[in-house]
Amino acid sequence: MQRATRRRPRVWGALLIAAVPLAASAAAAPDYPTKPVRIVVSFAPGGGTDIFARAMAQKFSQAWGQPVIVDNRAGGGGNIGSDLVAKAPPDGYTLLMTTNAPIAINPNLDKVPYDPMKDFAPVSQLAVLPFLLSVHPSSPAKSVSELIALARAKKGELNFAHSGFGGGAHLAGELMKQMAKIQMTAIAYKGGGPVMTALAGGQVDLIFLSIFTSMPMVQQKRVRPLGVTSLKRSPVLPEVPAIAETPGLEGFESDLWYGLLAPAKTPPAIVNKIYQETQRTLKELEPQFEPQGANLVATSPAVFAKTIKADLAKWGKLIKSANLKPDK
Repeated sequence: MQRATRRRPRVWGALLIAAVPLAASAAAAPDYPTKPVRIVVSFAPGGGTDIFARAMAQKFSQAWGQPVIVDNRAGGGGNIGSDLVAKAPPDGYTLLMTTNAPIAINPNLDKVPYDPMKDFAPVSQLAVLPFLLSVHPSSPAKSVSELIALARAKKGELNFAHSGFGGGAHLAGELMKQMAKIQMTAIAYKGGGPVMTALAGGQVDLIFLSIFTSMPMVQQKRVRPLGVTSLKRSPVLPEVPAIAETPGLEGFESDLWYGLLAPAKTPPAIVNKIYQETQRTLKELEPQFEPQGANLVATSPAVFAKTIKADLAKWGKLIKSANLKPDK
C-alpha cells in the first residue's frame, strides 16, 4: 500500500518572523478588548463552524478577561451572518467565523449584499479540512478510478449527494465531473446528517462530505471512503488516497476552510492583536481538532487575504464553466 503523505509543514515556525512587527502593532491597542466581543457564526448551531467557534471563544475569553459570545446567524447559505458583520462597526467587537462558501463561492453564484474583498478585514484562516468522497459498502467501485469507470459505463445515471447547493462539497463533485469528463446528477440535502443517511440507505451512489462529519460512519464501516479532496492524504485516514493521486485528476483540490474576519477598516493594531491570540489559541486546540481531520493553520491576515482572492477566482471559473445557477 502506498505510504501516506506527510501533512503539510507546520506554519508556526514560519510565522515567528512576523511576530515582532505584530507585537509592536498590538501595543498600539493595549486595552482591547474592554467589553464583550461577539463572534457571529454564519451557520446554525451544532455544525462544524459553530463547534470550532465556541472552542475558540472560550479560549479568547480566558485570555482577554472579557465575555466572548457566539451569535449564530444562519440563512442564505451563510450570507446573512456575513452581511451583518460587513455592516458592523469596525472596532473589533463584532467578528465573523465562517467557511469559504459565503466568502469565496456565494459571490460567484449570485448577487450577495457584501463585497468579500472590500467589506472585510481578514484576520486568519484557521483550519483546512478535506471533503471525503464515499460510496456505500456494496458499491462495485473500490477506488476513484473504478468509480470514474462506473460513471462512464452508466452514462450519467450515477448521482452524488451534498449538503447544499453551491457549497464546497457540491463544487467538489462538479470539479470531479469536469476533470474526469463524466456526468453525474447532483442532489442537495439540508445538512451533513441527511447526506450520510441517504448514502447509508442506498438512496444515492456517492457523496462528498467533510471528513469531520464523515468520520463516525467511516469508523462504523457504514460507508466506504474512496478519496480525500486535499492535495495530500489526511493523517487521520492515511490509507485513503487523495483524489489527486488518480491518473487524470492530478491537482484536484476542494477543501473546506474556516476563517475569522472583521469588518473592513478595523484598525490594524486590533486585527493583529486578535491574530496573535488566534495563533496561541489554535496551538492549544490542536489536540481537540486535528485527530478529527482538521489541519490548523493560523495564516496571517495578508496570507488569508491572498487565499480569499485565489479562491474567488478558482470557484468563479468552475461555476461559470459548469453553468451553475441557484434555483429562484
